Amino acid sequence: MPMSDTLLEVKNLRTKYRTEDGVIYPVDDVSFRVKKGQTLGIVGESGCGKSQTALSIMQLIQKPGVIESGEVIFKGENLLKKSDAQMRQILGNQMAMIFQEPMTSLNPVFTIGDQIEESIRLHKKGLSNAEIKTRAIDMLKLVGIPAPEKRYEEYPHQLSGGMRQRVMIAMAMSCNPQLIIADEPTTALDVTIQAQILDLMRKVQKEFDAGMILITHDLGVVAEMCQEVVVMYAGKVIEYGSVEDIFYRPRHPYTIGLLKSIPHFETGERLQKLQTIPGLVPNLYKLPEGCRFRDRCTYATDICAKQEPGLENLRGIHRVACHNHDKTRGPNEIEGMAR
Repeated sequence: MPMSDTLLEVKNLRTKYRTEDGVIYPVDDVSFRVKKGQTLGIVGESGCGKSQTALSIMQLIQKPGVIESGEVIFKGENLLKKSDAQMRQILGNQMAMIFQEPMTSLNPVFTIGDQIEESIRLHKKGLSNAEIKTRAIDMLKLVGIPAPEKRYEEYPHQLSGGMRQRVMIAMAMSCNPQLIIADEPTTALDVTIQAQILDLMRKVQKEFDAGMILITHDLGVVAEMCQEVVVMYAGKVIEYGSVEDIFYRPRHPYTIGLLKSIPHFETGERLQKLQTIPGLVPNLYKLPEGCRFRDRCTYATDICAKQEPGLENLRGIHRVACHNHDKTRGPNEIEGMAR
């Protein structure tokens, strides 16, 4: 990938939490890149490290957490070497986050207008109060909120869930960021509103030519929104590739398990029982020796219990951490549907 296309590069990022029960690494040697104008999806079960990775990128890890090592190269500069004051100038301005649940992210005692204006005032010095208000209302228009002048004066509790999520997107985009991090942005919404929000995110991303990290457990959203995908398990990247690689040529048994758990509605055929991945995500305090997935894996062999697999290059950007990846086949390949 030409470096000119790379907006963000995360290299060997490790985040540590030291607690009374011991030390855990919810983000353990994570690496990936985000291109300008494109979307990278991060997928995996709850607790796999998706959100912790995003918070580490933005240096929002709370104590007792600490970023132990690695690099986060944004526009050619390592964010981990930035001071708190320098990060405050970047966050909300060049880099913004859309959170999962807007009702807990919006302040209930401030109007919608006040909350959108806060970031504009901080990062766009020299604008008059009238210009700031105009920009805030323009952002509400951009995200498709009807009667934006009225909504500007209202409070979060007066809006529906879908409208509050649109406000979150308006806040995130108010300073034209180059990178958007969206953490489960449609989880709390019904299916119809989900589709509208995804269309809106595509629209604003195209409008600003922004790169995006989309954190989700919904593989349908990944297929619709992303160009590249990171699959995480127990703090590790276990597979990384293009959307085509992950959906049509998956090589890690965990990725294959996720794909097999998606319901397929075939016309004229009786619905089959959904497949599940046996077992549970391992406790980060008591990780198994060798491969972290081996206790749940039908392909596991002796070497899986002795040696943790590293990411192996397959073709292009496709990489997988599995000793037996040459034996695995995804559900689409099994059905003769591989591209």
